[in-house]
Amino acid sequence: MRSRCHLVSSLNALLVLLLPVTAAAQQVVGQLYAADASVKGSVILAGSGTSVLSGSSIQAGAQAATLKLERGGTLLVCEGTKLSVTASQTGRELLFSMNSGNVEMNYPLGAEADTLLSPDLRLLLPGPGTVHVAVRITPQGDTCLQSLPLNVSAIVVAETMGDATYQVKPDEAVLFKGGHLSQASRSKQNCGCPTSQPPPTQVAKAAPPPPPPALPKPTELAAAPPPPDQHLAVEAPFIFRGNDPTPDLRENVVVLRLENNKVVQLEPTVVPPPDSKQKSAATNDAQTAKKQSHGFFSKVGAFFAGIFH
Repeated sequence: MRSRCHLVSSLNALLVLLLPVTAAAQQVVGQLYAADASVKGSVILAGSGTSVLSGSSIQAGAQAATLKLERGGTLLVCEGTKLSVTASQTGRELLFSMNSGNVEMNYPLGAEADTLLSPDLRLLLPGPGTVHVAVRITPQGDTCLQSLPLNVSAIVVAETMGDATYQVKPDEAVLFKGGHLSQASRSKQNCGCPTSQPPPTQVAKAAPPPPPPALPKPTELAAAPPPPDQHLAVEAPFIFRGNDPTPDLRENVVVLRLENNKVVQLEPTVVPPPDSKQKSAATNDAQTAKKQSHGFFSKVGAFFAGIFH
């Protein structure tokens, strides 16, 4: 079995045989836009970018390099990948070759077909339609072919030293272990440029505001015990003179205090009767007072009844 280095040399010789060109008739493949890529071969420096000519090799650095094709569409050469590009005499067909690395292709094709060569496999990219695929080749020969969303072409894969073929449909991703069609398997890997993970989002954390004071529930309000009953107790001296006119009781109420009972304490004070000279007059006055006292106590009862009502 031939070594990988011998196969690469054979592929380079095949490129010369299939696409003979001269230095005077070299085709412009496209414009290269990259920050740290290098080109080995013929280039034309321009203000907007570097024009890459047929037969040149593009070596991407720490960042991916974008090749804007002259015929339309783009080719993304991923970080650290070296890709050789050769155009046909008409410039409508392209032949790509690489030993290892990652590329992403996104361009329209007419009736032409492009070819991507690796030391173990040959990928035929036919038209008409849009080619949107990603290819990854490891140094061990593992080849991952992924059909991206805009791809409408079925990619035909063949071994370099064999006649067997494998067709990758527009919605498939296939891994060819060791570059062998017999070890093809479906894959969910990303075959294009490695995607860097974005930095984690920093979210400022603030202490939550204190909760509002809890309001008593209606059931708690209903269950609260009622305030104790308050009763009015009156303590006042009571002075009675038989010959005095009906007193004004409002002047005799001197103390009011709150107690938990309804007892009204009255302390009557009786003035001694007058001397013997006034006995007869007092007798008459007593009879009159007896009649008045009845009306007096009625008024007293009405007065306190009004207070405690």
